[in-house]
Amino acid sequence: MTRVKICGIKRIETLELLKELAVDYVGFVFAPSKRKVDASTAKSLLSAVPNHPPAVGVFVNPALAELDEVIEQVPLAVIQLHGQETPEYCQQVRERFSLPVWKALAVGGEEDAAAEIERYADNVDAFLFDTYDPSQAGGTGKRFSWEHIPHLQVACKEKACIIAGGINAGNVSELVNRYQARVIDVSSGVETDGEKDAEKIKTLVERVKAHEGSNDNYANRA
Repeated sequence: MTRVKICGIKRIETLELLKELAVDYVGFVFAPSKRKVDASTAKSLLSAVPNHPPAVGVFVNPALAELDEVIEQVPLAVIQLHGQETPEYCQQVRERFSLPVWKALAVGGEEDAAAEIERYADNVDAFLFDTYDPSQAGGTGKRFSWEHIPHLQVACKEKACIIAGGINAGNVSELVNRYQARVIDVSSGVETDGEKDAEKIKTLVERVKAHEGSNDNYANRA
């Protein structure tokens, strides 16, 4: 089974739809971005939608004080670190907040993502792979070469391997069926003019669910 995270939530109607569609995770961006929300807004949104999907907080090189402030207000289920956080810092965050930590790694840059997996393996709970862009930490809306996915999946071993970057309703079937992605993370691929598009979200989720049966054996192995 492929789990779906829709990231960059800013509106209550989007969160209500994601609850209705039973997506697996909803993402709130607390780093500089056009999708950024503050802790008060995220708290209000989640409070307004009882039994919402687990919330993932996305941060880029946060200070511990920033994490303290957000987590004190927002009921996060996961902390996603999307910057240059060290393995030691990831472990510190993990221990301080007793929450799973997902570490984002860029694919296509100078760093070997598989080697980075080994560096962080003991300090995080999952890896998220996004397209390398020297100008920003994720959220590019660009797809990296998916031919790298099997190699990354092997390198992740028992850790979840989350695929992000350039995923949309037009290509998600290939990602799920051919590469059997365990978790996908989508943001711009379900937007129109920078805002979440309900029809695009519904179509993407429907196409993922259409392939769930073909992924049963993979899910049992994972």
